[in-house]
Amino acid sequence: MQVAIEVCNRAAPEHLEIHTVDAQAVAGQLEHYGGLFIGANCAEVVGDYGAGPNHTLPTGGTARSSAGLSVFTFLRIRTFIRIDQLDQAQGLMRDAAALGRIEGLKGHARAAELRITGAGQEPAAKKHKPGDI
Repeated sequence: MQVAIEVCNRAAPEHLEIHTVDAQAVAGQLEHYGGLFIGANCAEVVGDYGAGPNHTLPTGGTARSSAGLSVFTFLRIRTFIRIDQLDQAQGLMRDAAALGRIEGLKGHARAAELRITGAGQEPAAKKHKPGDI
């Protein structure tokens, strides 16, 4: 059974029906599917045409990274970051600066470096020569 579960998780099928003695236990081990139909009484067709989730599901293995069409598809997710205590974010700033340099994004690196300070100090703008980045 474990091999079958691993194959299903790799395949990320559009529709997946579970017909086992303990279908719920198997369902708990599945991670990637468009629509999951648990137990012998639950046919895929009822998911498409009546009971949900719906008939617009991810195909071609895309269920590894996306889900079926739902009201969530139409929601706008917004994120934000706020740093009030710069002294506690110094590790983050050093990491961001290093990653910016590695990626060749010198402006990103400088933005983080300008915020690297001694503990409890406000960031001081560093003096750069023309052409320095």
